[in-house]
Amino acid sequence: MQLDDLKEAWAAHGAVMERSLAIDERLLREVLLRKVKFAIAPHVLWRALEVALGIAAMLAVVSVLVAHTAEPRYLIVAGALAVFTFAMTAMTAYLLVRSLQLDYDGPVATIQRTVERIKLAEYRVFKWALLGGVVMWLPVLLVLFEALTGINALGRVDLVWLVSNLLFGVVFLAIGQALSRKYVERRDLKPWARRLVDALAGRPLQRVAAHLAELSRFEREESPRS
Repeated sequence: MQLDDLKEAWAAHGAVMERSLAIDERLLREVLLRKVKFAIAPHVLWRALEVALGIAAMLAVVSVLVAHTAEPRYLIVAGALAVFTFAMTAMTAYLLVRSLQLDYDGPVATIQRTVERIKLAEYRVFKWALLGGVVMWLPVLLVLFEALTGINALGRVDLVWLVSNLLFGVVFLAIGQALSRKYVERRDLKPWARRLVDALAGRPLQRVAAHLAELSRFEREESPRS
């Protein structure tokens, strides 16, 4: 065999190897992205369930509010609860939509940034559920009890006790919001704040982030050769 023939054979072999490596890299990317999609599925299911429960709770609150439109106590307390329930449901729906709209064909860094935004949004939903729950726990119990039984529960509660609970909740909400804005909802998260956000985001999003980090490392290792 002539030298030129050997060169041609070697070049053809190299081309075949490059195509094979490209196929292997594409397949590995697809495998890792399938892991991401599988990992985020529980998160999507839970958010969908929460949206459904939020809509049901909002309808129950509105039904009680409509039945007592002439009573100031119901207009203020049940009206505020209706707004809070709507806001929480809307925030949960936002999480669901963002999770469903992840662009798995885009760059890994873009997917990672989107997942980080979802994790921070998860933290905010938890924050408002906690702080708002301290304010609204009594109205929630009374209004939902009335929606289920038809008993005029909110109208029978001592007004001073009701207002005292609401004021305590408002003070707690203001302090919690100030601390959250100062230590957590900021660009330069400290390590403990990052761990808090990751923990509150839940295991599904943690697994998604881990799979994306693995894919990012693989692409960095392969990029010099390509």
